[in-house]
Amino acid sequence: MGHHVATFWYLATDDPAAPIRAGHPSDPGFARRLLSRLFPTVTVASLGAFPLNRSASAGQGEIYVGSFPGLTVVQTPVGGPVVPSAAADTWLRLVEAPTVLLFAQDPEDGVSGFARWESGRLIRAFAGADDRIVEDEGMPLPFERAYWAGEFPPEGADDNPLALPFSPSSLLHAAHRDWLGFDLEPGGLDVPVHGFATDGRREVRQHTPPAGPALHVVGMPGRAELHAASRRASSRAAEGGADGTGTDGGRAAGASSPYEDDDYERLPSGAGPRRTAGVDRIRGLAGLVGDAVRRGADEVSRRARRRSR
Repeated sequence: MGHHVATFWYLATDDPAAPIRAGHPSDPGFARRLLSRLFPTVTVASLGAFPLNRSASAGQGEIYVGSFPGLTVVQTPVGGPVVPSAAADTWLRLVEAPTVLLFAQDPEDGVSGFARWESGRLIRAFAGADDRIVEDEGMPLPFERAYWAGEFPPEGADDNPLALPFSPSSLLHAAHRDWLGFDLEPGGLDVPVHGFATDGRREVRQHTPPAGPALHVVGMPGRAELHAASRRASSRAAEGGADGTGTDGGRAAGASSPYEDDDYERLPSGAGPRRTAGVDRIRGLAGLVGDAVRRGADEVSRRARRRSR
């Protein structure tokens, strides 16, 4: 059995575009709770957050959810042909809202459709392709008049005697603009959603910076390197002292983290020969500083031994 992409909008506001234009982020917690009701036995994996209008449509085993004050949008593939009026109650009652909108498209057979329910009652449903009507329920609404009047004829209509006076996909977008106040276009209003996979695939993890030596980004040893070298030198000096108090070493051990307020980047521990010349130069400078610190520590150690004799 085939499937098509369905986008449901659940409205509890007279201005659906307002919370999106105001910059409200989508609520991931609400999306998770919604999915736990839809797929109670499935481990749902996150696909990340992205704008619905600038992403590919939800594919098989995927669902996109966006939740805002007074507005929720859900996009997912649905089995069967595009017949908006026959939408399952599962989707119509998924979110408690007085108005439910549905926009559906099947690119394979070229059918587009839309429907509107008010308080559970179907107000309008239409679906069709360029050369046929699949369903036409309820009275056409004011925004449809210009299309039925032939003011927006589809390309090539003169060559097809069965062509409708408009393209059903263009009428779908007109319904979107009239009912929601915006259209889902790449250059239009960004509608943030969270994507999820319900087919058992692994969750998309955020990239974690690799661990490795910290190098100061301005081309010289960072405080982390200097701090570590100083602690080693002070520790050796304290061990060689007569009374073993190691005053300098104690201060180093009690110091705050050397990474605080330090601009640094981490290199992969296995970078090896792939390191750039700039990185090699930084490491060379770090080595020179470390050698100087060690020489100073050795001198302190020698003087401490002489005092103990």
